[in-house]
Amino acid sequence: MSTPPADFPEAYEVSDPDDPHETLTGLFYQRKGGPIGEVYLFAERKHCNTGGLVHGGLLMTMADLALCAACRDGLVGERAITVSLNAEFLASGKEGDFIAAKAELTRRGKTMAFARCVISAGDRDLMTASAVTRRVPRV
Repeated sequence: MSTPPADFPEAYEVSDPDDPHETLTGLFYQRKGGPIGEVYLFAERKHCNTGGLVHGGLLMTMADLALCAACRDGLVGERAITVSLNAEFLASGKEGDFIAAKAELTRRGKTMAFARCVISAGDRDLMTASAVTRRVPRV
């Protein structure tokens, strides 16, 4: 099991407290003043499947949140809408794990952006992912 850092939760904030899906699925966190494209979760029983492991769909949600954030970093008045999301599951997360999704922008064009992500719990990589997103105005 990977344990939360000593400064959790004081140095973290809910990443998007107004998003109904994120609030019901997470809570997902970001480090206060930390890099865009990093999403954190303290895995609870509600995040696990009947096998007692963190649900793969939850990891996909974390990847999507981190990848879209990396794709829109520095853009004012724009959103990143996922066009394609690819993932490879490498290991299982467990209840009590402090899980980190860290994404980086790899390319941004006029209408599309590309990013990749690693999700880990301590020194265990749980999943890698990549995404293509479409840049759209925030309405």
